[in-house]
Amino acid sequence: SPKAPGGWALQQSVATSPLDAMVLFSSVAAMMGSAGQTNYSAANSCLDAMAAGRRAFGQAASSVQWGPWADVGMASEGSINARLQSMGIGLISMAEGVNAFKAAMAMGGPVVQTMYIVKWGKFLGGMKEVPAALAGFAPARKAGAAVAKKASAPVNAVSLDFILDTLNKTTGNEVDPDVPLMEAGLDSLGAVELRDQLQ
Repeated sequence: SPKAPGGWALQQSVATSPLDAMVLFSSVAAMMGSAGQTNYSAANSCLDAMAAGRRAFGQAASSVQWGPWADVGMASEGSINARLQSMGIGLISMAEGVNAFKAAMAMGGPVVQTMYIVKWGKFLGGMKEVPAALAGFAPARKAGAAVAKKASAPVNAVSLDFILDTLNKTTGNEVDPDVPLMEAGLDSLGAVELRDQLQ
């Protein structure tokens, strides 16, 4: 509601006002998606489309697809921060954010800008299948690796060690098997990611 209907209410209230700048705060989830957050991804896409629509009519607008921030927001919490960094996702510093915001205010800049810090080799290396659009960023895989994996026997049972290893990768920390998952640093998005990995 704050993103899509809120953004549209803002647009209606300034539709006839000659603004010098209008910077909408979208999210990289609009471009990359986010497990368990389809509604959030769609709402941010609405902001991106609204900025494009305003520009088409010669009105000032930019939409910044922000990635996670280092000092504020959910990603600044220790467990989420560690999980993101273990996935190869960097956090935006206040200085980097200010520079991106200033760039977004310039009318001549792109309609939609992405502020996202990624270690692509690490981020894409964990994917089973890399999207074609990102294939150029993916680390080279060893030639016989995929064949060797196919030749191995199917897994009939999941061991505690496998679950702990998967959980450590998801949270970015060593997890005590006797600690409740939420206390171990697993948030709701991490739970969706863990479920997908275990499946």
